Amino acid sequence: MKKILIATSLFACAVFAADGAALYKKCASCHGVNGEKKALGKSKIIKDMSKADFISAMKGYKDGSYGGPMKGLMKGQVASLSDADIEALANHIAK
Repeated sequence: MKKILIATSLFACAVFAADGAALYKKCASCHGVNGEKKALGKSKIIKDMSKADFISAMKGYKDGSYGGPMKGLMKGQVASLSDADIEALANHIAK
């Protein structure tokens, strides 16, 4: 019984885990398919950011403590992202 509960829990985590590739689709139009562009010619190139820096930036955009000229636009883009979503995006970009 214990093995079934553990297996079910692991399966549920996998099913409900954020999909970084799917989440990134809305980012690609500005940041490029591989995060290689400066969004609107103003942002950092996100593929060159460390995972920690990317996560910090996303959380900063979300709480309003980070960002230059893209701050207002990005705050709206990340407002609905959970910490798990941000982590999944960071993992996707780091690939």
